[in-house]
Amino acid sequence: MYYIYVRKLDKKKFIGLSVVINGYYLTRIQSLFSLFEKEIEKLTEKGVIIHLTEEGDISSKLASLSDEEEEVISVVNTLQVKINSMARIKRLPPADFSVSVSSRKIFRETDPMTEIAEASCRFGFTVVLKEKDYDTIRLTSFKNILKNLNAEKFALIKENENLREVNRTIQRQKNNFKKVVFLSLVLVVCGVGAILLYFSLNDANVQLDVARRTINEKDVKIENRDHRISTLRDSVKSLKEDVEREKTSNEKLESKLQTVMSYYPFAVTKCEVNNSRFKFDYYCTQEKEVTVTLKAINETSGEEVITGTYTLKFNEGTGSKELIYNNPLNGWCDYYVVLIYNGNVIAGKDW
Repeated sequence: MYYIYVRKLDKKKFIGLSVVINGYYLTRIQSLFSLFEKEIEKLTEKGVIIHLTEEGDISSKLASLSDEEEEVISVVNTLQVKINSMARIKRLPPADFSVSVSSRKIFRETDPMTEIAEASCRFGFTVVLKEKDYDTIRLTSFKNILKNLNAEKFALIKENENLREVNRTIQRQKNNFKKVVFLSLVLVVCGVGAILLYFSLNDANVQLDVARRTINEKDVKIENRDHRISTLRDSVKSLKEDVEREKTSNEKLESKLQTVMSYYPFAVTKCEVNNSRFKFDYYCTQEKEVTVTLKAINETSGEEVITGTYTLKFNEGTGSKELIYNNPLNGWCDYYVVLIYNGNVIAGKDW
């Protein structure tokens, strides 16, 4: 079964991610949308294959994915691990030869998942459209911040240009005014004309000074906005580094957990003991039934007391179980209570 995710970046560019599952199909397509959208977010944060523009749009400068082969291999390996960990899959039913291999069925992401899953097994092509909410919350936040800052920057640039145009107009008016005054002096040589000329020139200079101060203030605002953009870019870089560190830590923890789970069907994360029951919290990779034995060892005499054998059903993920002893423990003695599977101690605690 082929699953292909196609994401439109801009008017002319698309990016696609594809996985192949041999002999099986997914019963919940929604999990694929979430997987691919998170992968798009990671690729955008890395900025190698795709990146965010100053306008807050996702774009790419690559002519071919072969230009970043190492990054592409990393994406493939990540998808392979996450697809292999998906639990909601079923074996493909026999092919329906009554339907053409070129047939097509189109759904929206909000349509029932069961209908989409059934159509994917029957028709040649099943298309699921998602027209909104295809960005993660984190990616949407970055895009909105960049769009708002870019809009403010262009608004300030436009306002600055308008003020410069006003300044040029005042300069032309001043030059024209000087010419008029010069002609007036030639025609009218009198004290009254000279006084009027003085006040007029003084007023023009005041307006020019005001315009210059306003331009200087707008220039300062533009510099401040550019500084904010630079600071945000540094913050984005720092967040990327934090994500990488967290990813490395999670991979180490996952490796340790897989090592433990290769020996035991489940892992005990916490346990509590009293004279009548043994309670523990667990983590299990898949739903299963397991038979365990509960023993209490008298720490003074070394005598072993088998309190019972239990067949338990463990759910996938985390949970808790409580085992009631067949016979209560003697409150005057010290015991070490252990949980045993297949002859191996999984957990234990003093009481």
